[in-house]
Amino acid sequence: MRYYRSIWGSIAAIAMFTLVSCKSAVDHNKVITVNFGEVNKKRAVNLSDWVLEPEFIALDSSCEDAYTEGGYCCLSDNYIGKYGSSQVYKLYDRRTGKFLRNIGKAGKNSGEYSNVYNSVIDEQNSIVYILSWNAKELLCHDLNTGELIEARPLKHNVPKGAFVIDPETGDLTVAALPFEGMNEVVAWKQDKEDNTLWEIPAGNLSVIPDFSNQINCFSNTEDFDFSISTWGGRVDSLYLIKDGGLKPIFTMNFLKSNQKAGTSLLPNHTYTLLPEHIITSVSMPVRRASGYYSYGKPVFVVTERETEHSYVADFTDDILNRKLEYLPFTQGYYMEVFSAEDFIKTGKAALSKGKLSGASKARISETLKTITPESNDVILLAPLKR
Repeated sequence: MRYYRSIWGSIAAIAMFTLVSCKSAVDHNKVITVNFGEVNKKRAVNLSDWVLEPEFIALDSSCEDAYTEGGYCCLSDNYIGKYGSSQVYKLYDRRTGKFLRNIGKAGKNSGEYSNVYNSVIDEQNSIVYILSWNAKELLCHDLNTGELIEARPLKHNVPKGAFVIDPETGDLTVAALPFEGMNEVVAWKQDKEDNTLWEIPAGNLSVIPDFSNQINCFSNTEDFDFSISTWGGRVDSLYLIKDGGLKPIFTMNFLKSNQKAGTSLLPNHTYTLLPEHIITSVSMPVRRASGYYSYGKPVFVVTERETEHSYVADFTDDILNRKLEYLPFTQGYYMEVFSAEDFIKTGKAALSKGKLSGASKARISETLKTITPESNDVILLAPLKR
């Protein structure tokens, strides 16, 4: 059975809570723990070691309605959904980039969306699902017309969230950023009739009501994984939602690194689960002349899931010949959205360095022929090796 899913605490404390269905909230199987201060090995990593040959999809520029600015993408076999900020959700052909239609309406009324946070394209049932920030309902749109079919009530408010939907049964599993005093539940499952099948109390996963906090779900494996990151950092874990409970699988300890930095502030960090690796993006607190702390550029700690070996990775994009300062692995791809102007600069620079494969050279050259600086965005898609 295929499940459609969306993309973008303390273990001991969570273990004290139980589910309404009487299942343990946490599966106490093995958890990989890495001490950041003890990761001393460094390794150069080429993007091509992790991904297959890329596609470059130039989005349709033939009409004003086709244009978008930046934002995020939702992928399916035949479609790309693009959204961000307060812009209208756009649907494109996955292969050609041809603009197909707008999906739904942007607004603040019931059945409308503002600031889309997550989406799923269910081709089997011809539905585009949209989850906004601070959502009380999941919006269900007709894939072929863009019209609203249903505003499905959510059992709990979702400040930010990720979700998985079963195309056969309509069962919906949601992981929500749990605002303290507002959300008592971090994850739940509701059936097609919106009956609660199980739910997981938030407990110490709760965060202060601040939209700078994030719930991260990058959908790179078959599992429903998530983590919660907060501005200023805190002890947390990477979880899987399994059989109505939370299974922690990874955590990083920053105590020694904090002592070296002379601050009690934890680094800002985000976990990304991949089939064979876990990447922790770590930004250390830096004391400024004013006495305040900010956060530096991220470093990437890669942990091999099988061996549990960790190293600091220096990533090079040898496809476009550049250093990588962020790693947008999502939905089983390395996926990056370029403005046409940026892609022209990056593509020309890559071609001039002459280190690309023949296939990459041909694809970049062909894309450059079809765009101008005023064209719509270009999407780089490189599937993860498995």
